[in-house]
Amino acid sequence: MLELDGEVREILRELVAEVGATSAEITDAPEEKSGVPSRTVPLGETSYLRIEIGTRSERAAEIDIEASLERAARSLRAASRRWEQPLPQVAAVQNADNALVVLRGHVVAAARPLAALEEARWPFIAKRALAAAEKTSGSSHADLADPDFFAHTFWYGAVLIVYFTGPYAVDFVRHRARRVARELSDLLPDLEPEPPAPATALRPPRE
Repeated sequence: MLELDGEVREILRELVAEVGATSAEITDAPEEKSGVPSRTVPLGETSYLRIEIGTRSERAAEIDIEASLERAARSLRAASRRWEQPLPQVAAVQNADNALVVLRGHVVAAARPLAALEEARWPFIAKRALAAAEKTSGSSHADLADPDFFAHTFWYGAVLIVYFTGPYAVDFVRHRARRVARELSDLLPDLEPEPPAPATALRPPRE
């Protein structure tokens, strides 16, 4: 799935850059609302290609969005046939550079290997996000939307951090982060250490 996943992400990134979209995703919920104008194209089965375009996008006014969408949809269908696998539900967000999950002071997953600056910054970002969650009546949910990163806390001490290289659609990223966090909350318990084995009672030596 990694090979197909990588190809799909590249197609989505190219579509975002081509049409000036704030995001592009493959989803099974094409009518999901996030407050941003969107366009949707069916991909077959229950999958849809959905893009969101901000009202201030200058690029979108200069090109044929429908034609770009259809070209991307054909490429996605071809990738699915070539790998003989269903299309994964993934998203590409404008100017997103990397994403990672922090759990109790450790990075447990990342979209790609962390750059030196990303490695140096995540402990401070995670600490800020968790402190914000504590101020919200002890809730495990809080968001930080800084110009170059977005952080969302969830589960027990987990933080989803997305790094950006430029402006991004905060509403969409918040909406997507919460959706991803719900999915991750089902997986993170698998990372918990196994409980220690019960102590074995000593048996008296045989005579």
